[in-house]
Amino acid sequence: MNLSEMAWGITLWFDLWAVGIASASFMAAFLINKLSGGTQRNLFRLAVYSGIVFALIGVTLLLSHLGHILWFWHMFVIVRPESVLSLGGWILSGWLTVAGVTAVLWIAKYFCNYIKSEGNKSVLLKLADKLTGILSWVGLVFSILLITYGGVLIATTSQPLWANTLLLPSLFISSAMCTGLSWLILASFIANWATGMRWLGGILKILFGSADWKIDSETINKLARTLIITLAVTLIILIAFVLWLYGAAPDAVSVLVSGEMAGYFWAGLVGFGLVLPFLMLLLTWKRRANNFSTKALVIASSFMAFAGGLILRAVILIGGQL
Repeated sequence: MNLSEMAWGITLWFDLWAVGIASASFMAAFLINKLSGGTQRNLFRLAVYSGIVFALIGVTLLLSHLGHILWFWHMFVIVRPESVLSLGGWILSGWLTVAGVTAVLWIAKYFCNYIKSEGNKSVLLKLADKLTGILSWVGLVFSILLITYGGVLIATTSQPLWANTLLLPSLFISSAMCTGLSWLILASFIANWATGMRWLGGILKILFGSADWKIDSETINKLARTLIITLAVTLIILIAFVLWLYGAAPDAVSVLVSGEMAGYFWAGLVGFGLVLPFLMLLLTWKRRANNFSTKALVIASSFMAFAGGLILRAVILIGGQL
């Protein structure tokens, strides 16, 4: 299938969005955990477990879009370095393998506690720690490759809106980081709320090694501040993207800013997905996310940024085909 002949419809909007969330949240949580000296392991585990779900959603949507399932598996038995789609399939499968094995090792560590022999238990726990440490770094590499995949994929087509500026991959990367960070914020609030549910205790102990998977408010504050900066960067890249296209492909960019997609671009992407969450989060810069009003602002703005990533992909993909 030729990329230029593909219909970039709703399944691919959600596919690129879900894959971006999985890779960006993994990257952010991994770096936060490393920089904190390993004190944010709950956040990292939350990113890995939820990232697997988002990545599987992405695979399912890609399967439904391609229609011919045998063609999909063909990508995984023949390596075609010249095909961005083929490389993307391999990167996604590699990311899922690393994340899946890491999750299995974490769960196995919990069951190691039931081993009676202390010597065997100690050896297995050390081995699991060493393997998960190595896999986390490998996962970071795959996440970096995966987060760049979406923008590079559509930039290789011949559509004027997609192929006439080198900033499209950067725009998709910064947008993915926004969605990844906003998801970590939302997931942290969900985790803190769910920790008090007794019926979840057994599952949490297996997945997190403890029934307490709370994310402290200071970590949420740092995530929110990082999201503010990332939203600002995304806005700057978007402005540069539009200005570049005004010179390279004026007819293509006019579809976005003054044509059929103008309402979705200005109200949906710029207003709802970027500017409004940026301003709302800016109000919480010096506050802690531990009172109702601040929590409400952080949750609402994070949700808007989270949805904004999907809006961006929909607007860019639709606009490039008009």
